[in-house]
Amino acid sequence: MKENINKSLAEQLAINDREIQYRKNLLDFHEYEIKYLTQSKPYISKKIDDIVSTFYEKQIHNAEISLLIGDSETLTRLKGAMRRYILELFDGDYGAGYVNRRLRIGKVHKRIGVPPKLYISAIWLLDQTLHNEIDNAEESEINLLDKTKIKKAINKLLMLDTQFVFDTYISSLVNEVETAKEELQTYTQSLEEIVAERTLQLEQLSRLDGLTSLTNQNTFYEYLRREINVCERHMEELSLIYFDLNNFKQINDTEGHQQGDKILTEVSRAILKSIREVDIGSRYGGDEFCVILPRTSQEMAIEVMQRIIQNFKSFKHKNVTFSIGIACTHPDKTTDADSLVKEADALMYASKKKSRKDNGFHISTSHQTGDGNNSEETQLKIV
Repeated sequence: MKENINKSLAEQLAINDREIQYRKNLLDFHEYEIKYLTQSKPYISKKIDDIVSTFYEKQIHNAEISLLIGDSETLTRLKGAMRRYILELFDGDYGAGYVNRRLRIGKVHKRIGVPPKLYISAIWLLDQTLHNEIDNAEESEINLLDKTKIKKAINKLLMLDTQFVFDTYISSLVNEVETAKEELQTYTQSLEEIVAERTLQLEQLSRLDGLTSLTNQNTFYEYLRREINVCERHMEELSLIYFDLNNFKQINDTEGHQQGDKILTEVSRAILKSIREVDIGSRYGGDEFCVILPRTSQEMAIEVMQRIIQNFKSFKHKNVTFSIGIACTHPDKTTDADSLVKEADALMYASKKKSRKDNGFHISTSHQTGDGNNSEETQLKIV
């Protein structure tokens, strides 16, 4: 589009001398007719003011045209432009310069919103006005036999001009369509990006717990199955921490859900602050939480849980403590996600029994016995 600024309208529309001559031939507009026009110029020049006045007196009777003109200053400018155009019709030079001026007329008319119906009616009115003036000429001014030929030449030249005017009309419309198409494509692309972004956000939200921003239960199982498979494939350990909050229901009942939500949020903060990027913290449901620790031994998992407890203790938690179960996989012990969760859940309940007698942060773990098939439970209290 930018390179068009350095080109004339005719060049932009590929209208060269050959094209101009071709269009003249289409209308049978010949050199001898040009002579009739140039011979008429002295008479037209003498009558030019009457011709312009007559033309605009009839034009402004149309309410739509009068509204487009708008004011007396615009009308004066239009009369001046029409005066120059009529005289140019009888100059005899209808080459590239003349054509470019006609093309600009079309562009201006399109820009200011003159519809084709009004332009064509104006051309017809100008044609009739000029014909009437030719008919009214004295024999001494224009030969009677030449009048018909002059009017015919005027017809052809005005039709030629109309062709060029509508070239720019159509070109402008095509450009508008192309611009609108580009804008639509840009908008569509932008909309697709927004939809994709929103879809991703919704997908992420659907995988997270709304309150804590930890993964929800469905996503937890998805990750746990994946990490178990990875660890089994690489013959590595995996630990699962499962814990719930002691005394949480009492706080919820006595101080309200807002305080309860605040505690749950602090638990999630403590988890996220304590784990690695590869670890996965989840809100399993209610006041129950899980942490998946890939490539992590039971001893390391206890250390992670200790960090979570210490980070949580910095919050004034109204005597809330944790009952914790830690279940592990290792190369000699294959299991699935459901079985591992059940094992960690059972260990958590073992800690829960202990906490009812001795309030505090209790951890229960299971150690495999020498035969490789059974396990024994170990309990630890974090002060």
